[in-house]
Amino acid sequence: MNKKAAIILNVVLILAVGVLYYLHFSSCNSCEAPGAGTGSSTDSAAAAKPVVADPKDIKPSKIVYVNIDVLNDKYEYLQDISSAAKAEHTTLQNQYQSKGEKLQKDYEEFQQSAQGGLLSENQIGQKQEEFAKRKEDLDQLQLKADDLMAKIQDESFKAMENVKNYITEYNKKSNYDYVIAYSDNPGATQLLLANPAYDITTEILEGLNAQYQAEKAAKKKK
Repeated sequence: MNKKAAIILNVVLILAVGVLYYLHFSSCNSCEAPGAGTGSSTDSAAAAKPVVADPKDIKPSKIVYVNIDVLNDKYEYLQDISSAAKAEHTTLQNQYQSKGEKLQKDYEEFQQSAQGGLLSENQIGQKQEEFAKRKEDLDQLQLKADDLMAKIQDESFKAMENVKNYITEYNKKSNYDYVIAYSDNPGATQLLLANPAYDITTEILEGLNAQYQAEKAAKKKK
């Protein structure tokens, strides 16, 4: 059990104990002390019993779930997004690291030369302008990295919207009451146990990939 799940469980236990404490003492307050009064033991027991409302008449629900871990690993649209993002991120990271290390090294050498009186004021000014320009180039790389993250986020939202829309169409024939997102990671889901008999991940995944392949084929024809 991870830390987050443990905290949630502790809160639930505290609330449960609090409710039991309240029910116990609220019922005792309505009872007379032993030997007091003229009421029968039956009356005392009735007074101590808490009032419980009748359960609401709820029809049986049809509930299934989709394993989001499987979708993340095997939904081809997400795979394509991930592959492109990783390649671009690696390129940006290598460029930033290489240019950053070179800038740091050159600046240290410049400081030593300037402090040793080996450079004229004109040379110092030119070098400072050069370092400022190189620093701007690094900042541009950082902006590109930020734009990449925003792009990945947008594509991820689009992917989840595709999943939601597909399940909506899928459910027009199956008429499930609930389709729950499930993860094998306890910290990523509130569903702690799932019966494999109600797992429709394979059907959803096959449909999503078929839909994505059709969209890719249509784009190539244009």
